[in-house]
Parts: sequence; C-alpha cells; structure tokens
Amino acid sequence: MSEPREFTIFEVASDMAHFRRPYTTTTALTFPLPPRTALCGLVGAILGLPKNENLRYLGDKEALFGLEIRNPLRMGYFSLNLVDTKNNPTFRPLAKNPHTQMRYEFIRAPRYRISFSHRDLGPKLASLIARRETVYTPCLGLAWMIAWVGDGVRVERAEEETGVAQGSYVSLVRSDDVDSDISWDDDGVYQRIRMPAEMQPDREVTRYQEYIIETTGRSIRTKLKRHWRFGSGACFSAM
Repeated sequence: MSEPREFTIFEVASDMAHFRRPYTTTTALTFPLPPRTALCGLVGAILGLPKNENLRYLGDKEALFGLEIRNPLRMGYFSLNLVDTKNNPTFRPLAKNPHTQMRYEFIRAPRYRISFSHRDLGPKLASLIARRETVYTPCLGLAWMIAWVGDGVRVERAEEETGVAQGSYVSLVRSDDVDSDISWDDDGVYQRIRMPAEMQPDREVTRYQEYIIETTGRSIRTKLKRHWRFGSGACFSAM
C-alpha cells in the first residue's frame, strides 16, 4: 500500500468534445471520454505548463488521474469544412475549391469530474480553480471546444488499497485490475475501450490502457486488485 495522497477534484464541461481515435481515416471518430494524455493537456493548460513539457511533469510516476462521467454520453456527427492541403505545400487556401469536407463524431454536452493528484502541482491547481483562473484556455479536445471549469473544487485525501476488494466504481475501471466478473446492470450501457495513457514530449505513446466504462454515469460493481478510496468511502480506479 502506498502513502495517502491529496486529490484535487473538479468538474469540466463543454458544448461538445472530440478526442480523436488515431486509427480513423475518412470519418474522425472520438473516444467517449478524454484519454489520460488529454487530461494532461487540460491540467497543463490550467497550470500554464508548456504544451509538450506537461507530459514530463505529469507522467505515471508523478501524477494520478481519476475520471467520472457526469452527463450520459451522447454522440453526434457533423461535417466540417477544412482547408484542402492535398498537393498544397503552402497550406494556404486554393483559388478554386479551397475546402474539403470531413465528417466528425462529437460528444454532445459532455461533463466530467476529474480527480488529480500531484505532490507539487495539485495545490496550485486547486488554488487557480478556486479563484476561477486559468493560465491558458482549457478545451475538451479541439482548440475551439472551450471547456468550462467548475468552481466547486475540493481537496480530499485518498489511500490506495490492494488485494481483492468488492465495491462500486464510478464510470470506468482498468481492465487489468478487474479480479472477478462484473455485476452488469440491465439498464447500464457498457463499453470496453483502449486509449493512450502515457506519451513522451515527441508524441510517442509509451503506454496504452484498456478500460471498461459505463456511458450513462452509473457505477460499475466488481472486485478490483487495487483501487483508491476517499475518506467518504467513494472508490475509483486510477487511469
């Protein structure tokens, strides 16, 4: 069991979000929630960390993230006009047919609760959010999908528990930590997804992680080999 850690807990929301799945081509599909790498960018923007340097400060050894879906996930599709860069090395609009249309999948009205722990940066993050300040503009995926950061930030202490533990875990659990069958809710909507979890400043992904998520925000009942437990009794699986 590791030492207890302080977690900064806050909510983010937007009109829409997009976290592109890298293997898509003709249609830009999105992950249903932000990968850990996207959370690093979000927290880094609030703190004012350099765009690529935030990956150094927020690696697996330094930072912990938990994520909860607060609004049921709803998807939608829109076609966007993009600048046609094919055979266009200057990236300037062509005189004729300057745009090309691409179909995007978006998350509609997303809202997430984030638990973030970092021994040095956690208190600074809590202070900025409490003052309703951010250094850079936070977004949920694409730059124009500006995120609203909730002002109800709080700090709670949590302990890591190992060994088989029965409990309810909000929104997502790591597949590697599942120790027994999940108690599936007949009204729940579940997905198994694999997302990038850690990335180097040169954008090379060094760790992928598979998760089981419940897309309406219900808890997942199962036994995990390890989890984090707050003093209130709430448990979550770290990303």
